[in-house]
Amino acid sequence: MKHMVEKMAANPSGILMYHAPGRPFTFGKWLGIEFGTELFEAILVVFLLAQTRITTFAGRVGFVLVAGILAAITTNVSYWNWYGFPSAYTAGYMFIQIVGFFLVGIVAALVLPRRAPTDAIR
Repeated sequence: MKHMVEKMAANPSGILMYHAPGRPFTFGKWLGIEFGTELFEAILVVFLLAQTRITTFAGRVGFVLVAGILAAITTNVSYWNWYGFPSAYTAGYMFIQIVGFFLVGIVAALVLPRRAPTDAIR
């Protein structure tokens, strides 16, 4: 193990994403996939929120925000830790995800019907 530690310290390391020539630039497709992914995430978290007994605006926003924090740390911290992704990139990407979930939480809290306290207990 000591040999591997020394080897890692003495030699460069990293990840290289290589695409052979001829890969089409399909920006619209990539944007569509990204939009679909984020929409699906939003639908899932709103579905989970609808299953709770949370009735307050702040509680609903907080629930979605915590889900967003969980989603942001799930892969980003591991990529930073294991693959050496830059801290600024990791923090920026996590910030974007958390803000996105925060905004989804605000919209969901405004749109979902409010339950009476007795309905929430059932």
